[in-house]
Order: sequence, then C-alpha cells, then structure tokens
Amino acid sequence: MKKYLLTFFLLTLIMILGCNEKNQDSIQENDGVSVNLICSRQDNTNECTDKQFNDLQSFQVFKTALDSAEKMPGILNYIAEYNLKIKFQDQITKAYHLSLGTNRDMKGLLVDLENTNQGYEIPVVDANKLRELIKG
Repeated sequence: MKKYLLTFFLLTLIMILGCNEKNQDSIQENDGVSVNLICSRQDNTNECTDKQFNDLQSFQVFKTALDSAEKMPGILNYIAEYNLKIKFQDQITKAYHLSLGTNRDMKGLLVDLENTNQGYEIPVVDANKLRELIKG
C-alpha cells in the first residue's frame, strides 16, 4: 500500500512541477503586456514607423525607460515623434508622447497625455536602448 501511495505522490508532484514550468514560460512570453507605437511625425521623412511589441523583454525596456525618466522644469514646446500606449500586467493602459530622434547623444522626451504641459527626460542610456529596439 505504501508503494502505491508513494508512486501516486511522485506522479502528482511531477504533474504539478511540469505545469508550473509551462506557466513560468508563458509569463516570460507575454504576461498580458503590450507596447504600441504610432508614428505621429508629419514631415514624410520615413524616419519612424508604427510598431507593436507583445513580448516581456521589449516591455521591460520601455518600463525601465519610463521608470528612469526625470521630471523636467517649465512648460513644454515639443513635437511628438510617437504616440505610445503601454499596457501593464495589471491591465492598466497609459498613453504618452515619445520623442527620441536619431542622435545617440541626446536624451529622450516622454510626456504623459494626462498632463501634456509636464515633460520627463529619459536618460541617454535608456533612450538608446529604445532607439535600438524600435529600429529593430
């Protein structure tokens, strides 16, 4: 009887661990996050194109840039390069204007659409990671 109980216990444990591993992989693949970029430039230079990212790694690049952005003083006068919509794991969606340009020595500009008078500077390192990701 103990032999059958031990076998049943081991099979149950293997099933649980097997399902758990698959679950972790699916979390790394998507986890319900998405990033949508819509080119908003009107100058017809083809320097930006619409992009969509649904993988967790790309989401992390954008999230790191958002988290590292620092509040800028004063009122803004800017032209948005991209309309950015980012959906977080908790299914909350935030909308921003994002401007990166092509100069790798320049910071990026992030503007929360809930208050377009307030801008946030994205550090050069994070802005370059975004440029690389977007240019593909």
